[in-house]
Amino acid sequence: MPLTKVMVSIIIPVYNASRYLSDCMNSILDQNYKELEIILINDGSRDNSLDLCKYYAELDERVSYIDQTNGGPGAARNAGLEQATGKYLLFFDSDDLVLPNTIEKMVKAMDGHDLAIALFSLNTSSGQSVRGLIKQEMYFDKDDFLEKLSIWPGAYYYSALWNKIYKRDIVEKHRIRFRTDFIWGEDCLFNMNYYLYINQIHIVDFVVYQYNRKVSGLSWGSVFQLHKGLRIKREIYRALKKVFIQADQYQKYFWQVQKYILNITLMD
Repeated sequence: MPLTKVMVSIIIPVYNASRYLSDCMNSILDQNYKELEIILINDGSRDNSLDLCKYYAELDERVSYIDQTNGGPGAARNAGLEQATGKYLLFFDSDDLVLPNTIEKMVKAMDGHDLAIALFSLNTSSGQSVRGLIKQEMYFDKDDFLEKLSIWPGAYYYSALWNKIYKRDIVEKHRIRFRTDFIWGEDCLFNMNYYLYINQIHIVDFVVYQYNRKVSGLSWGSVFQLHKGLRIKREIYRALKKVFIQADQYQKYFWQVQKYILNITLMD
């Protein structure tokens, strides 16, 4: 059956990303799936990132940009959500790469589903590896998904944005937005809030994204601000707990949910 071409909105926060943005954008513009709107949000960059955003908007009519004062990635993504019109949503980071044919594969994976989760490639100074907690294709209903989620809910696999594709109508119907006061973890909280409203989940067995982890980045440097980290951890715990309570699965997975608050789980 031929793939139905629906609009996909791609939201990319940009902050001092001039060294990386071109590689990221080229990996998206080279995709074989063309029904895209690509929203770049320049979040108060102090380098020439804004000029690059303008360049790509002039280069390709599918690209637009927002220029705003610095508010962090949550505020940038929220601005992108207000402008997005696509049926599906993808969130990418400006210093990473989208692998070939990713978008077409992810759109196909969403047929009849509320969420698709893929594998990703983790690229660090010590090398590159394929990551993901479930490495075979599977189809889950809500209860099956929560069983898997309960094992390691804070892992990148479940908490990151860039290995997933979302339905925009779910996001808009429930006004799911990013916290703008988090120094990290706003992506995890967004996912927990989205998980409240999904029933059919497609786990795919292919790699869609190269995550270039830089230890000096905001998320890693701020992890060690303990008092702020504990507050964020508490908020994510509450959201995780709500997911299981709403699905009437909290008693079944009580100890797994409690365990989350005891561990810093930022990587799989």
